[in-house]
Amino acid sequence: MKQIITFFCCLFIQFSYSQINNISKSYETDIQEHDLSFYEKHTTAFVYTDDNGEQMPYRLFLPINYNSKKKYPLVLAFHGAGSRGNDNTKQLRPWVAGWMDQQVQKEHPCILLMPQCPVKQKWVNVDWRKGSYLFKEIPISKPMKLSKEIFDIVLDEFSVDKNRVYVMGMSMGGYGTWNFVMRYPKIIAAAVPICGAGDPSMAKKIKRIPIWAFHGDKDPTVPLSGSLDMIESIKSYKKYKARLTIYKDVGHNSYELAWKNHKLIDWLFSQRK
Repeated sequence: MKQIITFFCCLFIQFSYSQINNISKSYETDIQEHDLSFYEKHTTAFVYTDDNGEQMPYRLFLPINYNSKKKYPLVLAFHGAGSRGNDNTKQLRPWVAGWMDQQVQKEHPCILLMPQCPVKQKWVNVDWRKGSYLFKEIPISKPMKLSKEIFDIVLDEFSVDKNRVYVMGMSMGGYGTWNFVMRYPKIIAAAVPICGAGDPSMAKKIKRIPIWAFHGDKDPTVPLSGSLDMIESIKSYKKYKARLTIYKDVGHNSYELAWKNHKLIDWLFSQRK
């Protein structure tokens, strides 16, 4: 039996690797990586304060020639641990803010929401090194709660197509992405969790949501099992819409590759509820 299981695991990984070969490399040169000043210039900085006085900085990007009479897809982007703070700038990394690039916006104008998690806090209060966790044992974190409140405000105050609301994130933000989808499955049209993990027992709840996960097979920070467990659990149900790309010989920086993937971008913005 162990040999059979190992055989099918190998087949799955080989299939995932084959997706890497199909990723368009030409598009990587189309999306420009800009310096921090570019992302600052093209976003608006806000600080949200809740009823208890808790605050969270966030950045909002609106498409060029934003028209309130039109409806735009919304991308909620959760950054990784290295971008925590209260400066409202560290989260503006290319793999978080990069889709405001002219090439992407020309084809897929969208609104980007980028909250910033405080130092020493997490989107999900778990040990990243362990991968999967039990959702019911982890209460919603303060940063996740504040992010959802900000998300609701943006949804109400701006011209968002509520059938095209997406969430993505990497590393700590990959955990945040899975967690957000598990908490609020009815509002999400698609999700992109990169080098993250969730609770495989929640697969039934999110089985119909289009999800494209990414992970490096040599990741020393978040185990590959974090993504594998989730995708395999979702795939155990009929009519699942989840997929996983595993980058061969790549460590924890799979997010540096995934955000440039032309196929991912086209796939995400084609998803509707």
